[in-house]
Amino acid sequence: MDREIERKFFFSPNLWSAKALKSTVLEQGYLADTGAWEIRLRRAGSDCRFTVKKGVGLDREEWETRPSGPEFEALWGRTEGQRLVKVREKYGWKGLTVDVDRYGGKFEDLVVAEVEFPDLEQARRFVPPRAFGPELTYDPRYKNRALAGGRDPVPRGFPGGDDQEWAFGVVPFRRGPRGLEVVIVSTRRGDRWIFPKGQPETGIPPVKVALAEAREEAGLTGRVVGHPIVVPYVRETGTINLLLFPFQVTAVADRWLETGQRERKILPLGEAPAHGEVIRLGVEMLVHQFGTVGS
Repeated sequence: MDREIERKFFFSPNLWSAKALKSTVLEQGYLADTGAWEIRLRRAGSDCRFTVKKGVGLDREEWETRPSGPEFEALWGRTEGQRLVKVREKYGWKGLTVDVDRYGGKFEDLVVAEVEFPDLEQARRFVPPRAFGPELTYDPRYKNRALAGGRDPVPRGFPGGDDQEWAFGVVPFRRGPRGLEVVIVSTRRGDRWIFPKGQPETGIPPVKVALAEAREEAGLTGRVVGHPIVVPYVRETGTINLLLFPFQVTAVADRWLETGQRERKILPLGEAPAHGEVIRLGVEMLVHQFGTVGS
C-alpha cells in the first residue's frame, strides 16, 4: 500500500485570498462494519474510485483503484446511511496543494482544509497560514467516515467567548535526563490522568487560559511553540472539545497552587500513551509536529 500523510484544519475562507485552481463536487460513501479498515467509494462526475485506508492520525496506509461503472454502483448501494457530499476547492500554496472542503447537509457550516505531504519531515515543518484554525488531524470525529455516518462534531471553528462546550489546555513537554518527557496531572478525584486544562473565561483568550492552567494545576512555566489541536474530552456530562497547545516547559515548581489536590507525573515519551486516550493523542501530536523536540 501507499502512504497518506495528511493534516486537517479548521478553515476561515474570509482570511484566504488565493484563487481556486479547481472546484469539484464529491460524493463519498463508506462500507459499514469494516473494523480498522476504512473502505470508501468516491464519485466526482464520471470519475469513480474505490479506496482502502488503514490507520489513524496523520500517517496512514492507502490503496486505490478505479472500478467500472457497474462495479461502483453495486458497492455504492451498500453505503446507504454512510454518505456525504462536499465541494472541494484546490489551491496551490508554497509548493503544496491545499484542498478546502465545504460540506453539505447537516454539516453545511463546516469548512476544513487538508494538506497532503510527500513525507513526515515536510509535514512536521509545515507552518499553517493565517486562514488555518486549530488542527483536526487527531480528532476522530472529523474523519469523513465519521461525518458520513451522521456523527455531529459540536465545533465548526475556533472557539470564542465563554462557550462551555470547550476547554483549553497544554501538552507540556521537555527534554530531560531520559530523553523527551511529557508532564501530566491527575484529576482532583484521582480517577484518570489528563493534561493541565481549564474552562473558558470571558474576555480571556484561550491560550492565556491554557497557560494559567499549566501554572496552577501542574506548576509549569514555559512557552507555546506550535499549532493547537482539537481532541474530544469525555466527561460524565458528555463529550466536550479540548483545545490543546504544544507547550515547551522551562521550569517545574516544587510547590504550586494545586499542590496536594492533584498528582503530577513526568514521564518518558514512550510511557505516556498508556495513561489515557487524550494523553496518547497529545503525544502523537508532539511526535509529528516536533520530532526531536528540545535538541
